[in-house]
Amino acid sequence: MNQTDWVFSLKRRLKRYPRLATALFYLTDLLYLNMAERKRFLVGFSAGSRLVNVGAGFRASPPGFLAVDSEPYPEVDVVADISSLPFADGSVDGILCDQVLEHVPDAPAAIAELQRVLRPGGRVYLTLPFLWPYHASPHDYRRWTVSGVERDLGCFEPIQVGLTGGPTTTLCNVLHEWLSLALSFNVDLLYRLLYVALMPIVFPFKLLDLLLSRYRHAGKIGALYYFHGLKRASGSPAAAVASSNPTRAATR
Repeated sequence: MNQTDWVFSLKRRLKRYPRLATALFYLTDLLYLNMAERKRFLVGFSAGSRLVNVGAGFRASPPGFLAVDSEPYPEVDVVADISSLPFADGSVDGILCDQVLEHVPDAPAAIAELQRVLRPGGRVYLTLPFLWPYHASPHDYRRWTVSGVERDLGCFEPIQVGLTGGPTTTLCNVLHEWLSLALSFNVDLLYRLLYVALMPIVFPFKLLDLLLSRYRHAGKIGALYYFHGLKRASGSPAAAVASSNPTRAATR
């Protein structure tokens, strides 16, 4: 895995320049993703709601969200570990947690902590990788199938589950890594140069996922799942679903 750790080091250096890092992050990770459900999540809260972006990183959080991260980036409001959040039980109305849980040593404990601080009827939006290359930040521990998403997030009532990164994203990620590896002839410097040089050539094809992610069987080789759910109201799951604006419609 040492051959990929340099990518993490490069990203860490780029984060010293937030505007440049944000632009590159958008072009390489966000431009092609299906963000529609994320947008629905963000606009579904009333004024005065207590909202938290857990694992916010170096980018600006959505308006109204308190940025929480284990690293003291300039945009971070609260430095804390996801497994021990400094919030009271049931004190948060909404939690955003984008591409974070694969980097947490004990993901079940982190999910339990998110469930603890969320109020009954409060909503959560998470993204979880399925077929995604190893990416240290600073470590990378696990992946989820759709069955794994349903099992590990069973403490929440699903509103909608689907793909934010589809089958073309998987194909491009693997092709990018394969070409960098095969054409490097096991020369580390050449691998790194190819990795950077191939990025703008391969990644634009991911835009095909704006269409293909909607296909019925896309989840079998999808790159990244989203989970939009809520914390069940005590003794009344149905009432909790009814109180939420988004419509429950799980997708596969």
